Amino acid sequence: MNGFYFYFGLALQLFGFTAVGLCFYSGIQSGDYGRIELAQFILGIFCFYVGTFLKNKAA
Repeated sequence: MNGFYFYFGLALQLFGFTAVGLCFYSGIQSGDYGRIELAQFILGIFCFYVGTFLKNKAA
């Protein structure tokens, strides 16, 4: 079960990191951050930290 937590946490971290990166890229391209970018940023941060929690739980 610890392996599941580790790999699921890692997947959530990668998803969160990618979501935040895409948010920044989209904001730089358009020159402004809208509501979609804000929601994507918050969701990405949430996924990253939940993934970190799960990875630490598996250790």
